[in-house]
Amino acid sequence: MGRSIPRDTILEDTDIVIPIMGATGAGKSTFINRLLGKDLLEVGHKLSSCTVNLRPVIYEHRLNTPSLRGRRGIIVDTPGLDDTYVGDVEILTRIAGWLERSYRKQMVLGVLYLHDVSQDRFSGTARRNLEMFNHLCGDAALDKVILAITKGGRLAPDNVKRREEELKSVHWKSMIDKRSVVRQFFGTTKSAQDIINIFLERASRRQREQIMKLHIQIQAELVDNRKFIPQTEAGKQLRYTLQEVLALQKQMISLESDLAQGGDPEAEAKLREAEEKMRKMEDQVKALKVSLSNRIGRKLKKLLGI
Repeated sequence: MGRSIPRDTILEDTDIVIPIMGATGAGKSTFINRLLGKDLLEVGHKLSSCTVNLRPVIYEHRLNTPSLRGRRGIIVDTPGLDDTYVGDVEILTRIAGWLERSYRKQMVLGVLYLHDVSQDRFSGTARRNLEMFNHLCGDAALDKVILAITKGGRLAPDNVKRREEELKSVHWKSMIDKRSVVRQFFGTTKSAQDIINIFLERASRRQREQIMKLHIQIQAELVDNRKFIPQTEAGKQLRYTLQEVLALQKQMISLESDLAQGGDPEAEAKLREAEEKMRKMEDQVKALKVSLSNRIGRKLKKLLGI
């Protein structure tokens, strides 16, 4: 029903590409395993992420219908933007690269966003992932998004219903207003297939010419407008978030420095750790700055039609 393919596999013009996105621990790998009916991807049971690369798999179920015959379903497991081992800049670059390649080949694209409803509250991490996701897609493409609730089985049905209503009325309201669809993933193969079948049915209904006009924002920014990743809306949002965190980190270093001056070994260790974190954040912020020479080169290429 499904098989893994190389990360940098050549995409075909008729592929239906569906990235699975969401915070670390939302259940992306589990969803894909249930969809395929076998444990193809490693599933993490800790707060750290198991997915550090984009992992595409071929989904062959229901692609033998007349309207979809000869096409491949490509399901892409993506790392969360709070990934433990890879910086957010690198993760954004990887996701943007896949989206750019799929757009250049004018492929059908739908996006599935997973949210762990068992979390006690809508955390800052969840909010940051959602904001970045919104900037990746852009308002015009939100009608191709499915927002799926996961891990509802860990809660009483009344609690799941209450939290789902909160998501719909507060956190996801603007997306739903722009025709994003909400579904619940019940942890079964049928449930996963029912969700993916929504994308396949849309692809089956529409004429290819109409489908090709649809794209998500970051794809158009990278391909049509020839922007660098730092110039995209998603890149700007990430830079702004990192700068906020960096400012807080500098405040923490100032406090730890005062304590370390008193000769406290524990305070000195915390100071070194905080300084190392700040250096890494500064590197990420620098990575999101486009040099003047790169900007001029891009403008010249655009003028010359290169």
